[in-house]
Amino acid sequence: MSKEEQIIRVLITGAAGQVAYSLAGLIACGMAFGPKQPLILNLLDLPEKTGAMEGLRMELIDSACPLLRDVIATSDPVVAFQDTRRRRQMDMKRYDLIASNARIFKDQGLCLDAFARKDCKVVVLTEPSNTMCYVCRNFTANARLDYNRAVGQIASKLKVSAANIRNMIIWGNHSDSMHPDCSVASVVINNKSQRVSEILGEEMIYFRTQLSESIVKRGNEIITARGLSSGWSAAKAVCDQMRDWITGTPQGIMVPMTVVSDGSYGTPKEIFFTFPVEIQRGRRSIVRGIKMDEVSRSKIDFSGKELMQEKMAAVAEIGEGNV
Repeated sequence: MSKEEQIIRVLITGAAGQVAYSLAGLIACGMAFGPKQPLILNLLDLPEKTGAMEGLRMELIDSACPLLRDVIATSDPVVAFQDTRRRRQMDMKRYDLIASNARIFKDQGLCLDAFARKDCKVVVLTEPSNTMCYVCRNFTANARLDYNRAVGQIASKLKVSAANIRNMIIWGNHSDSMHPDCSVASVVINNKSQRVSEILGEEMIYFRTQLSESIVKRGNEIITARGLSSGWSAAKAVCDQMRDWITGTPQGIMVPMTVVSDGSYGTPKEIFFTFPVEIQRGRRSIVRGIKMDEVSRSKIDFSGKELMQEKMAAVAEIGEGNV
């Protein structure tokens, strides 16, 4: 077996949840790490969720996915975190979550430090995802769901495949303060790339506002419609983000990712902020030089202030020295 085909371990926490249910199957089928990467899935949740995890484990075995070499369901963090290389944080509103989740992430961060490989990559879905990344630092929040939602709506508007939409931007926090920005987005039609703004013309101003409002409200709309939060779409977004993190982005293509701010675009430093990035060999670089109008500037500033407030609340809960 070649080095590229060595078996990796992937841990999903909150494994009895609905997002994990979809995510596990997508990972087992190669959606996150590619069609040639064999893997072992570790599933972790609370002891009272063992039955649900065992049911998922059986379904994964029954699916006969060629890449899946083993599935381990456990409530023991020592077993779950052992030698993991990729990890997913699953499920859970904003300030009322910071206190409880900051402690959980501190504890799980200690487990990662003790048992996981040092090159382990972690994507966080639990709210508030940007600030929970700050607690453990070597994490990234999942900005891809908002991006995918925006791409889907642009594709629907232009009546093209979502695969033809490029360079949609998500700025800021994964909250109502996020700023979906299609000002530099492009679309490929008949093998020719055009700015979405060029195609929509005068309609662009209205569409841009409509798109932003729609993406911010989308999660609540799904909860109202189905009685549950996003499941399959959230799981696919995690796979999309991890795939790009591992394999990189094509030249000239940027994707949103939550990274530690270096002050780019006037954002506060040392917060986890969603920027447009390019990725090469696992290294994420913030895309520079994107022009923005007063609307974007105002929204980015507001989101940065919100993240600073969340960061201070998290630090007050666990202490700066424990980050």
